[in-house]
Amino acid sequence: MSTPSNPTLVITRRCDADLSSSAWFLVKAVGDNDIDLAGAGNLCIGALTNDVAAGTASIPVHVPVQCGGMIKAICGGSITANTLVMADSAGEAVTATTGNYAIGIALGTFVDGEIGSFLWAPSYYEEG
Repeated sequence: MSTPSNPTLVITRRCDADLSSSAWFLVKAVGDNDIDLAGAGNLCIGALTNDVAAGTASIPVHVPVQCGGMIKAICGGSITANTLVMADSAGEAVTATTGNYAIGIALGTFVDGEIGSFLWAPSYYEEG
């Protein structure tokens, strides 16, 4: 008998911004080895964990980013199970709209402000 698991790949990335209040937000790659909060429809590299710290331009920090398997992210609106999800302008997970990069598939139904679970499967979403 096999036992199901929920593997999540977590990498460490450098950040020179204060993301200390951004646990579970979606992030994108910027500059040389740096990250920042994702914007609406951005191609994301993952979501921060709840272990984030405040960095500055003169003293960057390294923060853990979930980027594979099943990730958790904060929701910026209502999301239905089995729908594609993307980042909104604040770096929160929302239902994907055409012409944007999706981060993956919702593994449940979630409401605004809830930390949801998503299958990490980045793609470009285009209807039709």
